[in-house]
Amino acid sequence: MEESATYYKYRTCSQRTWEIFYNRELYFSLPKDLNDPLDVSVDIKAEYERAKNHVYKTDTHPEGRKSFIITMLDSIRKVVKETGEELSLSQALYRFMQSRGVLSLSKTPHDALLWSHYADGHRGICLGFNSEILNIGGASDDAGDVRYLPNPPYMEKFLELTEEFSEFCRPWDGVHFSDEQGRNFYNKQVDSMLEIGLYTKSENWKYEEEYRITSAPGNHSFSPSALIEVILGAKTSDADENKIKEFLSTNDYSHVKLKRAFNVPGTFSFGSRLLD
Repeated sequence: MEESATYYKYRTCSQRTWEIFYNRELYFSLPKDLNDPLDVSVDIKAEYERAKNHVYKTDTHPEGRKSFIITMLDSIRKVVKETGEELSLSQALYRFMQSRGVLSLSKTPHDALLWSHYADGHRGICLGFNSEILNIGGASDDAGDVRYLPNPPYMEKFLELTEEFSEFCRPWDGVHFSDEQGRNFYNKQVDSMLEIGLYTKSENWKYEEEYRITSAPGNHSFSPSALIEVILGAKTSDADENKIKEFLSTNDYSHVKLKRAFNVPGTFSFGSRLLD
């Protein structure tokens, strides 16, 4: 039987971190508050226009059939109830993604850069959560590994969808798609865009080995049993260590293993071991 994966959250030793223990809540940030300005923020409409312009320039058919198909991809309009504003599918998806909350976790507790960037230069801590028990709750939750790529793959995906759509949408041959085909393709298009937007980042961030959960923004509760280990940084102060020990002495967290990060001799790497 496979063991459940453990996902890690690097934190500074601060009041907001202590509140994670007190309140048993983790915070889901809006994309505008993430440290990568392009995270969940690439302009999908602009990427669609790039793909469309590419097709317009390379479509050699006298009737511009492929140009017609790619134009159809973004032809659906959504009306914003509050303002009456009409949005294309790509614009509506972008706005939806901008409204999602993101919880960023890592699959590794031993990365020196993560300790440096997110745990106050190794003076903070790293929280380890059991993946199966960490059930944040909510029907709108989604989760997955982040993919790291040299460029956003929107244009390639639009071109791929254009080819797929043209297999069952060929009005010049008298081939029209059914309502069911239309719904299935629309859903696939939405899923493809969300997967790219929410779970794709620049390869410059691949050292983070990120696993993320998306849901409504703000605080979400977790079961104390989901927290299974706390790793002290190599420079965590005695005062902060004692604070952590105080938390872990309570009934809610008595099962949690307390570890300390250490430099692996002869390397620039870090490991962790149980505290005596």
